[in-house]
Formats: sequence, C-alpha cells, structure tokens
Amino acid sequence: MLTDLAKALKAMGYNDAEIPTLVRSFPPAVTRYLQDFRLQEVRDIVETLLYIYIAQNSSSSRGEGVGVVEQSCYAYTSGPLFVLAQAGLIDSVSWHGMKVISATAAGVEIARPLVEARIRALDIESLAHDIHEVVPTLLAGTVRGSYVNKTFPSTLPRTEETFIGFLLNNCPGLFIECERFAARLKDAGCAVLAYAYDLDTVAPDGVVYTFPPEFAYILKRMLEAIDPDLREHYDMLLESFCSTFTVLRYLATGEDYDRIRASPGHRRELSRVLSVLSDAIYVLEQVPQADGVDLSRFIIKDRDLYDARLRDLGRELMAEVAEKIVIDRSTPEPVVVPALCKGEVSPAPGPAPESLPVAPPIPSVEAEMEDEEEDEEDAWDDVSFGDETDEEEVEPIPPDIVLPDPSPSTPAPAVVPRPGGLDIFLGYAQDGRRVYWSPGRLNNGHMIILGGSGAGKTETIRCIASELAAQEMPVVLIDFHGDMAANSGNIRSYKIREGGQYYFNPLELDPSIDEITPLRATSDFVDAISINFPTLGIQQRRKIKNIIKDCYRMSGITGKTETWTRVLNFDDIEDEIMNCEDEAIPAYLEDIFDYKLFSGEEKISIPTILSGGITHINLNALPENLRYLFADLFLRRIYYTLQAMGEIPRGTPDERAKFRLFVIVDEAKLLVSQKSGSKTAIKAVLNKYATEMRKFGVSLILASQLIAHFNEEILANIAVKFCMRSENKKQAQENAKFFEVSEKDLLNFQPGEGILIIGSEKMNVRIVPSTERNL
Repeated sequence: MLTDLAKALKAMGYNDAEIPTLVRSFPPAVTRYLQDFRLQEVRDIVETLLYIYIAQNSSSSRGEGVGVVEQSCYAYTSGPLFVLAQAGLIDSVSWHGMKVISATAAGVEIARPLVEARIRALDIESLAHDIHEVVPTLLAGTVRGSYVNKTFPSTLPRTEETFIGFLLNNCPGLFIECERFAARLKDAGCAVLAYAYDLDTVAPDGVVYTFPPEFAYILKRMLEAIDPDLREHYDMLLESFCSTFTVLRYLATGEDYDRIRASPGHRRELSRVLSVLSDAIYVLEQVPQADGVDLSRFIIKDRDLYDARLRDLGRELMAEVAEKIVIDRSTPEPVVVPALCKGEVSPAPGPAPESLPVAPPIPSVEAEMEDEEEDEEDAWDDVSFGDETDEEEVEPIPPDIVLPDPSPSTPAPAVVPRPGGLDIFLGYAQDGRRVYWSPGRLNNGHMIILGGSGAGKTETIRCIASELAAQEMPVVLIDFHGDMAANSGNIRSYKIREGGQYYFNPLELDPSIDEITPLRATSDFVDAISINFPTLGIQQRRKIKNIIKDCYRMSGITGKTETWTRVLNFDDIEDEIMNCEDEAIPAYLEDIFDYKLFSGEEKISIPTILSGGITHINLNALPENLRYLFADLFLRRIYYTLQAMGEIPRGTPDERAKFRLFVIVDEAKLLVSQKSGSKTAIKAVLNKYATEMRKFGVSLILASQLIAHFNEEILANIAVKFCMRSENKKQAQENAKFFEVSEKDLLNFQPGEGILIIGSEKMNVRIVPSTERNL
C-alpha cells in the first residue's frame, strides 16, 4: 500500500524526492485503511482532506481555522467525506443549523506537510514579480497586520462597510490583481474557494479565497523580495487610508469607537477631521490619554451640514485612493478588432479606441464607435425568439435603455480574427458599439444567462452556439425542452426517446480512462439513480450495486484495464434487476429499461462530440426524471473523459487551445446543488464543472430564470453574467437585487436585451438574432 500511496502523491504533482517523507506522515492505521481504494479514489480522499484543512480557515473573520461549513464541500458530498470521517481525519459539529467540518489533530498532521510541500514548490520570485507590489502588503494583514491566516473575496465587494471593501471598490484594478494572485495560488493547490461564515454571528459572507496557515510565510518572503522603500511607502499609505476610513465610519455610524480610543494614530486623525467639521460641531473637552494624544469629544450643532461635510470627506478619500494606488498594466497592441475581456466592448474596424463611459472603470477597457450610423428603424419588432410566449403587454422601454441595432438589410460584419484569439460576437451596446465575448482572456470561460419566458434566452443560446461552431469549437447542448438547436452550422442532433435509436452506456469502460473503474462507474450510476429517485433506500441501492458488480464479473470485466475492452450490455443488467427479489427495485428502474435509455442502435460518441461542431442532445421526449438522470450521467462521462486528457497547459497564449468543449445547459437549476443538508445537496454535477473543469478545457454556459437558482460556489466561478427581461415582478425583484438595476428596467426590456456583467463592469446589450448574422 505504501507504493500505491506514493503513486497517488506522485499523481497529485508532488516531487519524487519528498514523497517518501510525505508517505511516512500517514499513520499506519490510515495507510492500512486506504489499501482497499484505487489510485484515483486515494487521490480524491487526500485532496478532500487538503481542501478541508485549508477551507476551515474561512469560517472565522479572525482566521482561526474553526471549521468549514458543509455547504462548501459541495464537490465532496459522497465517498471522500465518509472515508475521512471513518478514518478519524475529520470531525463535524452542528452550529445553529449548519454542519461545520474541521480536520482532527490526526488530519492536520497529515495535511500540514502536504500543504507545506506545495508551498515550497511555488516559484515565489516569479509570483512576486508578476503581481503589483501592493498586493502582498494588502493580503498580509491589510495594514501592518500580523502574519495570520487570511481570506480574500472572490468577487468585488458590494458594500464598503469594511476598509478592504472600501479599498477594492475604489480601486477595482487592485481587486483584479489580488484575485489573479489568489487564483494562481488556488490553481497550485495552495488556496481554495469556500463559504465565509462568521460563526459568532452565524452570518454568511459569500465565497472567499481561503489560504492555509502556512500562507503567512509566502507573504513574508514576498514582502522581503520587494524593494524596502516601496514596501514602506505602501505600508504607510494603507495605514493612512485606514485611519481616515475608520474615523469617517466612526463619525457617520458611531462604530469602531474602542479602536479609535485605543489607537494614537486614529485619535490624531480624529482631531484633524473634527477641525474640518468645526462649522458643524461644538468641540468639548478632551479626555486625557496616557500617551499624550487626547480623545476629542463633540456634539453636532447642524446635522445637515455635518452629513454634507462627511460626504465630502468620503469623496476626497475615494479620489485619493484611486489616485495613489494606480495599477498600471501594459496592454497588447490592438489587432483590428479588440475582443471583450474584463468588460471590453469591441467595434468593427473604424476610428481609434475611446474609453467606455462606465463605472467603476477597469484598466484596459477599450471601445470603438461604429464608423457608420445605424438605421434608426427598429428592426427587432419582427424578430421571433424561440422561447417567446404570448404575454400581457408591458410598458415601452424607457429612453435611457433603448439599444440601437443594425438594420436587417445590413447584417452584422464578421469578426476579423485575432491570431490565436477566440472572439464571439454577441450584439450591440447602448451606444451602438459591437460587443464580443472572449472567454480565453477572462479568468474562466463560464457564463450564465438569466431571463423569463419570452426574454430571448433560447435565441441567445442558439446565436452563441452557432458563433462557436463557426470558429470550429465543439459545443454540446443539453436540451430539456427540445428547442435549443441552432439554425445553422455543423449540427448533430440526438433525440433520446423510447425505442433507443441513440444512447450512451454509463457502465462502459475505456482502458485509456483509468479514472472510470468498474467500481467507480457502478458508484456513479447508483449515485445518479439515488438523486433522481430520492426515496430509494440504502439497502436497495446496495442491492443494485451488487447486481451491477455481478454483471461485470459475468462479462469477464475486472479491475484490470486489459479487460475493459469488453462491453457490459445494459440489457443484461435489465434481466438481473427485473428478476430481483425486491419488487421495489424493478418498480423504480423499469422506465429506464422501457425507454432503452442506455442501450440502442447508435452510441453517442464523445470523441465525435469533441471533434467540433454542435451536438444537440434533445431530451424532450423523455419523462422528466429520466431527462435529468441521462444529463447527469452524460455530463459525468464527459468530465472523466476530459480529465483523462489532462490539464490544459498553464499560460498558453493560444486562447482557442484553452477550450476543448463548450457545454450549454438550459434549465440549469435542475443540475445544481442549492441547499445543504437535504437530499438534493448531492446534485452537484454542475457545481463540480464550474469549479474543476476550467483546467480541463470546459466552458459552461448555463441558462435559467432566476439568479437564486445558482448557489454561491457557481456564481464565484462565473466570469460573465447576462440578465434579460423578467417574466414577472417577483423575478424582477430577485434578479434586480443581484445586478443592482431597477426592477422596471428588467420588466421593460425587449426580447434580446439585457444587462451584461463582466467582472465589475456592467453594460446594456442587445443580442443580434441569428436571422441577422452572417454565419
């Protein structure tokens, strides 16, 4: 088993010279316990332990590592967690209705050297050189903080209640730099994304990057590598900003009084600010302090003037932050048509770029105006969108969100390709500029599309799929309603229906994919069955597993890869299950066999899907529960296939080479984990895609009606969000709150119109329908 454990660590990327020492850190009892698991399963178990060891620091604002809420462990909801608990490496407690998981002392003894080895493998000098100098200073403790565990928000904070939120909101470029750094640490296995909970108040704080205790030493070395004078400059600058921010918060809300009373620096700043407010307050006697810096006390004599002065001081601080913390990144020379990246809007060839008037600004945001005026006639009135239904009339769209569009007689110009670029034309911004999506230039290639019935989601999906296919990128459409097929391009359509003309076999093995063993395929199949038939009992699931294992053995298929060329016929499983002594099992599964879901005339080939073009998986003819079962198992098989192909090389300049497959799912809420502690919590196939599959070359495009259909883990890993018209006021209320737009706008959008968010940039966009494209 020591050899198998060493192989697992080697497969996880550990250095050969360190592996013997790391293997010895596993107690003999744990090593013996792991001997019954295969290589891939051991890797999953160890990676899960490392995730918990790092992520448990997210559940305290003080970074004390008190535990990680179970909801963060969405990708590890089955085997690994159970194994770790049985081996005594993790423990859990209930806290105000939440389950909090943490590594035990034995788990820490295993995880610590593994994490330290990963940290030692980091190229510290390269990382320090690649990020802005203020980043490690900021993450090390914000201002002169001690080197302790830290978390960092995965998305730009929506409020400025804390100094870090204020700082990042007023210098978005700084957030991008910090997020780049945190993402690189995550890719190296030295950081994770997890839910941040303050267990003192049981308040969720969104998904954050969480760093292990050893992370302090990375920052310390980075700080030492930076020019001392420059580091001192940022230290003092941040301390000054923090003092002013704390004082203004205190004067506006009465908070942080104890901190101001205890800090001489804050008391000095308070005296300075009160002198500026002299016409709005009466300064009283000062309370003597031992260090000689007295605490000023006052009463307000003119509340309106007082509030106005505070607002002015706040604006001055915002301007000072934006001016003094400047993130200046050189940008590549534009190639005819710049592509959308972190909020870029790109036009057809024409005049020189101009800055796009959006707030807050992000570096390298460029736009060009069209060199020809658009036809004023609105051509959208005659466009029919695929998911549009008859509804009551809504108010006309207000003038401030009218979006110009090209005349149907003048199709949108084709994209002029950038060398190695991948630019997908979406439509037009409010001022007529062309908008492109360039997934290869973003942190990830994932997108969500929201909108009610009739908003134009389906037509938007068709357009994106056709544009991708036109650039020879492979696309698979998981279609629950049968209306997503594009109107043009290389399309392969598979309608899964009674009679089994098209099928795929989830229990078929491939010697080239050693991740899918007979045991793994069996477990995945029964896991998917359990999700879609939640009343299936534990004993019944065990019987199904045993039946499948027996069928593998009877077919001559064992754990040896040389036997995996043999095919396990699904009809053989049908015979065994339908003759099962437990009558409830055939009752659950007979629809699968009646519809010939996993056996038939023509097998759907994943290599064919990956070769290019659009693959349309039409599940509309199946009963509802079988649609989700098929989609779940089909996506799992794609996951394992791409995983077996290995990770996309990091840092590749070819944007097209970053993607092997674009997966588009309508009604994505049906394949997403939304709640913890319920039977639906294990339905995490899309969660795993969003967090894990980027490195294997997958882009997810997910469509649904409400932002609430997507949990925090998915939203934290989605680079682009597009919100279209809401079907009713309730939908508008939920979506408007997230996108920070008015409900009226979301109700009054016309089909094809919506709010596009990339990073912290937001713009109104109108999608050009397929009838007006040159594809």
